[in-house]
Amino acid sequence: MQACLQRALKDKGTEIDGLCNLGQQVKAIEPDVILMNKTFSIGSFIFTPDCLTLEHKSKITRLSIYQTKVLYLLYVCMNMVVTREEIYRMIWHDVVVTDQSLNNIISQLRKLLSADSHISIDTIRGVGYRLKNNS
Repeated sequence: MQACLQRALKDKGTEIDGLCNLGQQVKAIEPDVILMNKTFSIGSFIFTPDCLTLEHKSKITRLSIYQTKVLYLLYVCMNMVVTREEIYRMIWHDVVVTDQSLNNIISQLRKLLSADSHISIDTIRGVGYRLKNNS
């Protein structure tokens, strides 16, 4: 995961410092602190983590903090597999959450992203998820 984040962030021109501490353990993503004033293109979407929004064709959808964190994590690792364990560790730290919580967030994100047929969140059975840009 650390290599994934380093490579993905370098490719996207984002500073790794501040996003996560890669020394001992990857820490949680805090979009409200880390990503101030940044927007990202995901296919035909405009993703603005600090505003918790996903925009498509002038329609703005407000995301929950957890939807935002999961989407951002998948975004920085675009086309790479992120394991469920990595998502739990990065998003929820040591808080115990059910698999259903993550399943619901992935389902909600898939529904939102379905407006662009080139973008998908693939399930890698028994491993995790991959945000894929098929364009």
